Amino acid sequence: MKKIVLFLLLFISVAFSTINECKTDIYFGNGILTVRETAKNNAFKVLKPAIIEKFGLDYYNKHIGKVDYAYNHTDGMLADLLESFVQKTDGTGIEYLNIY
Repeated sequence: MKKIVLFLLLFISVAFSTINECKTDIYFGNGILTVRETAKNNAFKVLKPAIIEKFGLDYYNKHIGKVDYAYNHTDGMLADLLESFVQKTDGTGIEYLNIY
């Protein structure tokens, strides 16, 4: 029993010591016809330097937790355009999420 309690305390202390709720995580969302490698490059080679250029390295280190990419797979040009059209016409696009 003591080992279980010790393990839980150790696990909880490690888990919560790595979370910093004062920092913002930023994710790059790719557009249509973007392969995974391009989305990854855009997140790390474009987005991160753009944040540093606009706000400065000190701000970045204090306020930004992680810059990563949220990949939306591509199904080809026609399928991607059709998906975008359907989302735009039926209201499932991201611009409609703020009404909730």
